[in-house]
Amino acid sequence: MYKVTSAYNHQDKVKIEWNLGKRCNYDCSYCPSIIHDNFSPHTDIEILKHAVDQLPHNTRLSFTGGEPTVHPKFEELIDYCVNVKGIKWVNVTTNGTRPVNFYFKLPVSHYVFSLHFEHDWERVRDTIMQYAVSDVEEGMRKPFIIKVMAHPKKMNEVRKAVIRFDLYNIKYAIRRIRWTSDDYNLFDDMRYDQNDLDWILANDATVEPNTLIDNEIKMHANDIIKKHMNKYKGWTCNAGLESLMINWDGEVHRATCRVGGSLGNIYTGTFNIPTEPITCTKDFCTCAADIPLTKINVPTQEKLL
Repeated sequence: MYKVTSAYNHQDKVKIEWNLGKRCNYDCSYCPSIIHDNFSPHTDIEILKHAVDQLPHNTRLSFTGGEPTVHPKFEELIDYCVNVKGIKWVNVTTNGTRPVNFYFKLPVSHYVFSLHFEHDWERVRDTIMQYAVSDVEEGMRKPFIIKVMAHPKKMNEVRKAVIRFDLYNIKYAIRRIRWTSDDYNLFDDMRYDQNDLDWILANDATVEPNTLIDNEIKMHANDIIKKHMNKYKGWTCNAGLESLMINWDGEVHRATCRVGGSLGNIYTGTFNIPTEPITCTKDFCTCAADIPLTKINVPTQEKLL
């Protein structure tokens, strides 16, 4: 490979992944404490609004967590982003535990539902299915994808969920659980029974591919990670130009990988937006939000010219 980029024309936009807070109503065993707990205080809504005021004008905004929808002023924040500031694309990544009408009425552009199997997964599955197939007015149901978090000890339940989604032609991507941050491509796979791992790897995402490889091959970012095609160390990457990550405490980084260190704090107004790409220093690109960022394998590209 010599180039990876978004399959969509998003290169002139800045995708903001905003970890709105650490607070979550789940406690998944594979989710690190650095991004979730059930006691951290919620950030004041006026601080959040002031942060929105500082975002680039060409922002594509994605809220994550923790669980972003547990913030008591979340609906007010979404209204401010969409109806006051005019941000045209807002995504919410959620565990799907709110009532289905909450998702219908929220004025967002897109949802990512993560289906976790250590908790009340059947109820969440049914909520997602109700959202997917209910007869509602045009515009109420926003585009969405489902991340099926394939827990190695819950594979029977994972297969049941996928069968139900297939029955109703509901699109999804199956994700292996990532427990570790470094050598996970070997260590995490070893947690699976080989038959289960083979089944996961054989099931490509049924949602539309969002990543373009070498200007020819389209794949979904989840499949790129799943098949260990996510090794870009030494490549130049547009993290910071096409993306920013806002941490729960307001610290800003170029991407969810936090390559290059902190850019400052948006809650205190001290961050600066990068103007140049960066050379990747990570062994693996581990987040589906980071995979479609434009990356070029400079030595390989030079050989082709």
